[in-house]
Amino acid sequence: MNYSVTDVDIEKLVETDRERLWHHLTPHKGYSEDKDPLVITRGEGLRVWNQAGKEHIDAVSGAVWTVNVGYGRERIANAVRDQLVDMCYFAGSAGTIPGIRFAEKLIEKMPGMSRVYYSNSGSEANEKGYKMVRQISAMKHDGKKHKILYRERDYHGTTITALSSSGHNERKAQYGPFTPGFVEVPHCCEYRCQYDDTTDYGVKAAREIETIIQREGPDTVGSIVLEPITAGGGVITPPEGYWESVQEICTKYGILLHLDEVVCGVGRTGKWFGYQHYGIKPDIVTMAKGVASGYAAISCTVTTEAVFDLFKSEEDPMGYFRAPRSPSRRSWRLRKRIRSARPCWQGS
Repeated sequence: MNYSVTDVDIEKLVETDRERLWHHLTPHKGYSEDKDPLVITRGEGLRVWNQAGKEHIDAVSGAVWTVNVGYGRERIANAVRDQLVDMCYFAGSAGTIPGIRFAEKLIEKMPGMSRVYYSNSGSEANEKGYKMVRQISAMKHDGKKHKILYRERDYHGTTITALSSSGHNERKAQYGPFTPGFVEVPHCCEYRCQYDDTTDYGVKAAREIETIIQREGPDTVGSIVLEPITAGGGVITPPEGYWESVQEICTKYGILLHLDEVVCGVGRTGKWFGYQHYGIKPDIVTMAKGVASGYAAISCTVTTEAVFDLFKSEEDPMGYFRAPRSPSRRSWRLRKRIRSARPCWQGS
């Protein structure tokens, strides 16, 4: 079935695309009079149409595992429209009705988790998780337990810090230097097994993580970020025994387990979240893409109550989650003395 666009000048549109747009992950030098950029003009269900009216089955949900529920869902579009009219935005320092309701429904699907922090993209959601780890290190461990482990072949986003935790060398090329404190651990792809003997491969791959923790020093490692099922690195399902061993290692060394569900989450693997296939208990879970299926820009960093409680302080009025390091009690008293010493004409 082909589809034709009748209310726009397609030739002019394609030419404007060629002259004005900077596409993602696309070598533009190849565009010429004989080769046009691809323009997707319409979507319905799991099908999309290009500028020539040719129909395609969109087997990767918006090309990057995003449109989980398919195109043209009028019920969703109408709900988004109604909400935009009622209230389009307010800062996350306050609650909103849809934000509260969604958090409640989301947590119902995630036993053991309890708090939802909203952002706009998967990269941001993961960086929020990293910032939480760094701030916990600053508040509770004098900044020492700040290192974050990531796995070869896993991918966690496109910002410089998210790329610092990427196990894709091709994606990282030419973007360094990267954020310090990120340490790579080996993959768990049995097809590319690192050992001559594949017996208990999942346990062996997990024990490589423990070896690196011991090398770095357990008191310097704050978290490990992993995809439940590696997506862009080859759709790698973890071998038997892997996740049980990872959970044991994290518990043993007091390391937070951060699971990146940006691709696997919200039903893509047959359960609400990929990690739920393996019976593991994460401390931080991040998600995007399927959260709104491309109908809005929403991501979530979800934590346990134990992680949330680390940011509650009766002694430090600045003890909330933010980017900078939490000030010490001494610096707080100093600021208080400075404010009290200001002349009245300077204000409070």
